[in-house]
Order: sequence, then structure tokens, then C-alpha cells
Amino acid sequence: MRRADLAERIDSVEQRMDSIEQRLDASYTSLSTQILQSRRENDDAHSAMRTEFSLSMSALRSEFLVMRTDVAGEFSAMRAEVAGQFSATQAVTLSRFEKLETALADGLDETRRFMRVLHEDVLSRIALLGEGRPSSS
Repeated sequence: MRRADLAERIDSVEQRMDSIEQRLDASYTSLSTQILQSRRENDDAHSAMRTEFSLSMSALRSEFLVMRTDVAGEFSAMRAEVAGQFSATQAVTLSRFEKLETALADGLDETRRFMRVLHEDVLSRIALLGEGRPSSS
């Protein structure tokens, strides 16, 4: 192979290499730009998501506080209602118990009187039986 042919071929290869290098540089620059743009878009999207999440959490906290206040109020009202009903039930129970005590005491007194009457009746019958017997002396 001649030297001129070889020199031409080397020049041709160098030109191709320069052309490939320029295209690679352009592709690298384009790819770098796309990556940077994608990073910015991702950062913006993440920032928007964080902001939206933060707002959602704030709204959720507010709703929770309102619900907690409502529930606490309902429990307080229920506690007062139950306490009132318990007091009323306690008063009714106490009244009934007192009536029962009185009825038992009255019944006990009447039973004692009846027992005395029966006792006196038995004693008088025993005395009558004793009068009708002959004396053993």
C-alpha cells in the first residue's frame, strides 16, 4: 500500500473520528440536558407532593381535633346523663328499700302480737284442761 493511500485513509479515519466525537459530544450534551430537566421535574413533583401531603396532614389534624372535641363533649354529656339516671335509680331504690324495711318491721310487730295471742290462747287451753282433771292429792 502506498504512503499516500495510507495518509488519506488515516485522514479519513481522523475525520470520521472527529465527526463521531462531535456527534457524541452533542448527544452527551443533549442527554445531560435531558437528565437535568428530568431532575428538576422530579424535584418539582416531589416538592408539590410534599406540599400536598403537608396540607392533607394539616387538614386531617384539624378534623381529628374537631372530632376529638366532639367525642369528648358527647362523652361528657353521656357521663352527666348516666350520673343523673344513676341518681334517680338510686333514689327510687332507696325509697323502695325504706318501704320494704317499714313493711317488714310492721309485719314483724304483727307476727309478735299474733304469737302472744296464740301463746295466751294455748296457756288458757292448758289451764282449762288442768281444771277438768281430778287432783291427785
